[in-house]
Amino acid sequence: MSSRFKFKAWDKERNLLIRPGNVDFKRGELVIPNCVMLQFTGFIDELGQEIYEEDILLIGDIKYHVFWDTGEQTWKYKLNSRIIKLSQSFAEKTVIGYNAYERGENE
Repeated sequence: MSSRFKFKAWDKERNLLIRPGNVDFKRGELVIPNCVMLQFTGFIDELGQEIYEEDILLIGDIKYHVFWDTGEQTWKYKLNSRIIKLSQSFAEKTVIGYNAYERGENE
């Protein structure tokens, strides 16, 4: 059995989301110089778009920030101080508005 992981990256120099081509490994970690790696969550939004780490999901004008919870080892989203486990049924009600890095909203 094989696992497939997908990533996109935030290029800090060009302030641009990119699809990485070549990556380096350092001590088992994926590295692209001057980039932040963003992992695919495995979830798809209402329009069929892949949801990635740090994406901002929208329902109307309500924003939900997607992140990886290292303590519980699961994808979650937050709205203000509320933190909720991400599910496909929730994802299918949302549309990706943008990635937090695009507007400087990352933590």
